[in-house]
Amino acid sequence: MAQTAEDAGFDSVWISDRTVYPKDLAARYPDEFGLGKADPSAQNVLEAVTTLSYIAGATTRVKVGMSVLVLPFRHPVLNAKMLTTLDVLSGGRLIAGFGTGWMPEEFATMNADFDERGRVTDEHIRAFIALCQGEEYEGSITSTAGMTFFPRPLQTPYPPIWIGGNSKAAIRRAVRHGDAWHGIGQSPSEVSSTRNAIGTLCETEGRPPSEVAITLRSTLVLNREVLDETGQRKTLTGSPQQIRDDLDQYQDAGLDYLVLSIDQPTEDDTAQAAFNFAKLANL
Repeated sequence: MAQTAEDAGFDSVWISDRTVYPKDLAARYPDEFGLGKADPSAQNVLEAVTTLSYIAGATTRVKVGMSVLVLPFRHPVLNAKMLTTLDVLSGGRLIAGFGTGWMPEEFATMNADFDERGRVTDEHIRAFIALCQGEEYEGSITSTAGMTFFPRPLQTPYPPIWIGGNSKAAIRRAVRHGDAWHGIGQSPSEVSSTRNAIGTLCETEGRPPSEVAITLRSTLVLNREVLDETGQRKTLTGSPQQIRDDLDQYQDAGLDYLVLSIDQPTEDDTAQAAFNFAKLANL
């Protein structure tokens, strides 16, 4: 599929990050995985960094990114080592999508502190930025004082950092630490509101809003309308013309970059949908 995406003209290929999840996921989280919601089996993903390394070797042009890597599950120095290695092996094609995670059961299994995930994520990001630039890092989780870190990434000063999440905390983190905010499933009107919020926060932090890209991951369902709880068509579902109109609305809302999860029953159907979308989006 990564080669299909490259052949179709897409700019990047993405993978999400999940280690384990409850067997009764739909019952525990009906709003996200209940009847008519996301398929729990979609959580069955391969390990993100390993898979992106394989994808990088099977492609030549597309960027490779994670949407998003749950930082508290890994040690910050090892995490930086894996990511800088991936940037080197891919020829400088990594987009580092970072997030805090959201599932308490997964944190318990990984022996990670759910309540401290925000603070830990911030420290991970600071350590990653320092290590990528050859600087020593001193924090509450780890210290690299007197140590040499290798390799440095090909992208300088470090691979682009996209901060995932729709929460206010995620938006603040994107403004303070990120090159992009990476939302999930927002409508064009919601994207517009988020862009305004980011602009206001940038003014407070003394940062030009143009330095924080507005990006989004959303699900594409071609030729089939999917309705929300109010009976309204979900964005990016339906006919090619409806989806083309949605893309125009996203552009008007200030969206800079769109990452798609293509919802189709088979790999062949997914590949065909990718080419069909590329055509209507003029990729």
